Amino acid sequence: MNTLSQTDLHRLKWLLGQLLALIAFWAMLELDFGSQPLLLLMGCVVVATLVWPGLPARIPAIFWKAATPALVTIIILDFLLHGVDFLKPLVRMVMLLTLFRCLQYRARREDLQLVLLCLFILVITGVLTVSLTFGLQMMIFTPLAMAMLFVINLVEATYERKLVREDWLGFRWLSFLRRIRRSMDYRMLGFSGVLFFGVVAISSLIFVTIPRFNIDQALPFLQMPGTSTTGFSDTIRYGDVSNLQEDERVALRVEVPDAGLVPDNPYWRMVVLDEYTDDGFRMSVSLKRNNIEYKSGSHLAARYWGRFPTNPPESNEWIYYMEGNVSEYLPLPGPFDTLRFQKKSKYQPFPSLNLLALDAVSANVFGYSVKGVLIEDRLLATSAERLGLADMSPLVPPLNAEGRPELVGYPQTTRILPPNERDRAYLQSVVDEITGGEPLPAEVFVERASAWLRDNYRYNRRVRDLSNMQGDPLILWMQEDTQGWCEHFAGAFAMLSRTAGYPTRLVAGFAGADWNGLESYLIIRNSNAHAWVEMYDGKGYWLRVDPTPDVTAGGELGMLMGASSVGTISGWTAWMDSLRMIWYRRVINFDEGDQERIAEDLRGYSMRTYEETKAYVKAQLASLKLWLTKGWDREKALQLFLTIALVCFIFLAIRYLFLWGREFLLRKGSVLGLHATDPVRKQASRLLSRCKPVYEGTAGVDGAMTADWSEVYQALLALRYGESPDRKQARQVFRRARQLLRQSGR
Repeated sequence: MNTLSQTDLHRLKWLLGQLLALIAFWAMLELDFGSQPLLLLMGCVVVATLVWPGLPARIPAIFWKAATPALVTIIILDFLLHGVDFLKPLVRMVMLLTLFRCLQYRARREDLQLVLLCLFILVITGVLTVSLTFGLQMMIFTPLAMAMLFVINLVEATYERKLVREDWLGFRWLSFLRRIRRSMDYRMLGFSGVLFFGVVAISSLIFVTIPRFNIDQALPFLQMPGTSTTGFSDTIRYGDVSNLQEDERVALRVEVPDAGLVPDNPYWRMVVLDEYTDDGFRMSVSLKRNNIEYKSGSHLAARYWGRFPTNPPESNEWIYYMEGNVSEYLPLPGPFDTLRFQKKSKYQPFPSLNLLALDAVSANVFGYSVKGVLIEDRLLATSAERLGLADMSPLVPPLNAEGRPELVGYPQTTRILPPNERDRAYLQSVVDEITGGEPLPAEVFVERASAWLRDNYRYNRRVRDLSNMQGDPLILWMQEDTQGWCEHFAGAFAMLSRTAGYPTRLVAGFAGADWNGLESYLIIRNSNAHAWVEMYDGKGYWLRVDPTPDVTAGGELGMLMGASSVGTISGWTAWMDSLRMIWYRRVINFDEGDQERIAEDLRGYSMRTYEETKAYVKAQLASLKLWLTKGWDREKALQLFLTIALVCFIFLAIRYLFLWGREFLLRKGSVLGLHATDPVRKQASRLLSRCKPVYEGTAGVDGAMTADWSEVYQALLALRYGESPDRKQARQVFRRARQLLRQSGR
C-alpha cells in the first residue's frame, strides 16, 4: 500500500476545503438575501481555484495587505445600512469570509475556520429554508468535513506549513486522485462509514425523541422575511394574476384525509377585494382598518369569528404546505371549524371575508392544518353583512369638498359603480340586454350574464394595449376589445352584477390542482392562479361565480372550470415531488403529536410482537415435547439423524466460506489495507510479547541458546512487520518459538 507524502496531504486538505465552500455556496442559493449574482460569481472563483490550484499564488501581496481593512469596512457599512435587519448582512459577511479563506493557502487554524464558516452557513440555511436539498447537502457535507478534520490532524502534527506555488508545479488532479486511491485504507474507510451512519442513526433517534423546539422562535433574528411572487395582496392590478399562469413552480401542497372529499373543481380563496378603482380591485380601507391589529397564537377557532361551517364533515382535516415567497394570505377553500399553525405565528384575521393573513410573507415553507372544511359554491354571509346589504341597489359615492368620492365602509363597497355617468349608462344598457329590463333571481342572472360574456369575449393572455385611451380601463376593455384575462372577465361580471342590484366582490387565488397518487396529496402551481367573483344573492349567501371562458382540448368554447380541473401527475415528476412531500410530513411538520403516535405505535408493536413470540415459542416447545414423548421408530430416528447431519453440514459450510473469504482478503491485503487483520501477524505479535523478555535475558548466558532465540525472535519480527508472510514457514517459526518457551519454563 502506497502512502501519501506530507505535501499530498496538504493538497488533499485544499481539495476538501474548496468542496466544503462550494456546498456552502450551493446552500446559500436557497436564501433570498439579494446577493445571488454575487454568490454565483464567488462560486465560479472557488471553482477556478479548484481546477487551477496555483491561482492563489499569483495574487499579488499588496492585495492581501488591502483585503483585510477593505473587508472589515464593507462588513461594517453593510450592517450600518441595514439597521435592525442584520440577518442578511450577517449572511453576506460569512459569505465574504468564506471566499477570503478559499483564496488563501491555509494553515491548521485557517482550515478549521473554513470548516466552521461552512457549517454555520448550512445551519442558517437549514433553519431558514428547511428545504429538501438541505438534507442532501448535509449528507454530503458531513463526510467531507470528517475527512478534512482527519487530514488536518494527520498532517499538522509533523508538517506545519502552508502550500506555496512550487507545490503545484506539474500537478495533475487525475494522477493525484490515483495516488489517493492506491493509498486508501479500506478498513479505515469502512470503519468511517459505519461511524457516519451511526451518527445519522443516533441523530435520527434524537430528532424523534427530544421535545419539539422551534429555533426561529427562540431566536427571532433568524426569521428572514420573504417577498410575494404571486401578487396576491390587498391590491390586484390587471395582469397580476394572468402573468402567473406561465409559471409552473409549485405554490401549495395539500394533504387531504380522503380523495373523495376533493371537489371536481377546487377553488383556493386567498384574497377578497371589495373596492373598485381605476387600476383594478383592492381591499377597502374600512376592511383593513377593522383588522389592523395582529394576533399571535397557534390555534384559531371559527366560532371566535362568529362564523360556523354548516354540517362540516367529521374527521375532515386538510394539511397545507405553502411554499416560501407565495403570499402573506393563506389559501382556504371555504368555511372551517378550527385552524392550527405548525408553530406559533402572528396573523391577521378577516372574519367577514373568511380570510387569514400572516404578518409577513414567509420566506420558507409554512405549514398549517384546517379541520371541518366545508367546500361549497356559496359562503354564508355574516349577520353584519346581511344587515349592511339590506339595501342592494347600486351605489355611487358622493364627492367631498376636494372633488373626491367619499369613503364608503364595507359591505357597501361591494355596491359601488364607476363615478363616470357614461360608464354607468353603458353598464345599464348591457344589463338591460341581459335581463330584458326585468328583475331576475340571482341564479338566473348569473347564468345569463356569464353566457353574455362568453358570447362576446374570448379568453386570451394577449390583449390590446388601451393605455393611450382616456377612460375607465375596465369599461374601455368591454367596449374596445374582445379578448381578455380572468381579471377582465371577473371585473366585468362584478360591474354588471352591481348594476343589476347584486353586491359583488372579486376573489383571487388558485383554481384546480394536480393529484399525486404516490403520496395522496394535491399540488397547486402558480399556473393555477385565477380570479373569480362572489355575488350576494339577497338571501344571506355569497355565490361563487367564475365567468372566465376557456378553450377546451377539443377546441370548443367552455367554462374554465366546467369540467374536472383536477389532473394527475405520474412518472419521475411524481416521484421527486413525493420525496419533497415526505420531507414536509416527516421532518418539517414533525411535532409532539407525531411523537406521541410513534411512541404509541412502538408500544403496540412491541406488545404484539412479545405476545406472538411467546405464543409461538410455547407452541413449538409443546410440539417438540409431544414429538419426543411419542413412540420411537426407525423413521423418527432417521429424521433425527438427518437433522443433525444437516446442521453439521450448514455449520461446516459457513466455516469454510468464512475461512475462504478471510484467505481471499488476506491475498488482497496489499490493495485493501487489511494487513492488521492477518491472523499470522496477530499470532506473531502475541508470541513476540512472550518471547521478548526471555530473549533479552539470554543475552551473554549461553551462546547456542542466544543464537536460537535471536533467530526465532528475528523471524517473528519479520512475520509481524514484514511483507505478506508465508503460512508454512510461519507454522515452523511458531512451533520453534513454543519449543524454546517450554524449554525456558514459559
